[in-house]
Amino acid sequence: MSVRQTNDIELTTPTKRLVGWLPSGMLDWPGRLSATVFLGGCDFRCPFCHNEALVSVPDASADWNILLAHLEAKRHWLDGVVITGGEPTLDPGLPEMLRTFARMEIPVKLDTNGNHPDVLRSLLSEGLISYVALDIKTPFARYAALTGVAESGANVAESVEIIIDSGVAHEFRTTVYPGAVSLEDLEDIARAVEGGDRYALQQFVPTTTLDPRASAVLPFNPDALHETASSCCRYLPTTVRGA
Repeated sequence: MSVRQTNDIELTTPTKRLVGWLPSGMLDWPGRLSATVFLGGCDFRCPFCHNEALVSVPDASADWNILLAHLEAKRHWLDGVVITGGEPTLDPGLPEMLRTFARMEIPVKLDTNGNHPDVLRSLLSEGLISYVALDIKTPFARYAALTGVAESGANVAESVEIIIDSGVAHEFRTTVYPGAVSLEDLEDIARAVEGGDRYALQQFVPTTTLDPRASAVLPFNPDALHETASSCCRYLPTTVRGA
C-alpha cells in the first residue's frame, strides 16, 4: 500500500479497482459540480450495459494518489464526488475510500445496482453517503434471468427499503430497455418504490452494449415513455431522461 502526504491529507491506496475519473462535470450529480470516479468490476451481466469496459476488475489500478491530489486541490469549488462503476459496493476498499472523502469534507453520491444491501446499509449508517442512485433493471421477479445472479431481485428490493428508510436523498432509475421491461412494468416498478424521492426513466440508446445483439433493439417511442412517466407519478415524482 502506497502512502504519502499532501496538505495534511494522507494519501493511501484503498482500492485496486480504480479505472479512472472525470475531473469535474454537472451531468452525474444534477445541480452539483462533481468529480466522477469509476471503479471496475460488476456482478451483473445486463445485455444492454453500455459500460462494458467497467464490467471487469482492471488489470492495473489507476493512480489513487493523483486522484486524491486533484480532489485536495479542487475541494473548495467541487460540490462532491460521484462513485460509479461497474458496481462500487463490490470493492472491499470502498468504505475506506469514502472515509477519506469524509475527512476531506467532500460529499459523495453513490451509484449502485443494489445487489449488496448489507454494504449499502453499513455505508449509510456510518454517514458516508449524501445521495444514492439505485438502478432498477427489471421487475424484481425477473432479476435472476436478466442479470445471471440468483437472489438479486430480493437483494435489490431490500436495498430499496434501506434507502427509503435512511432519509438520505436518493433516486431510483430504470434504463428502459425493451428486452428487460415493458411500459406496463415501469408502473409496477414505480409502485414498488413508492415513498422514494424520485424515479427516472432513462431512454435506452442502442449504441455500444455488452451483448452486441442489444444494439439492434429499437427504443420505446418517446411519447409513450412520457405518458408512462405520468402514470408513474401516482406513486412518486417521475421524470424521463434522454427522450
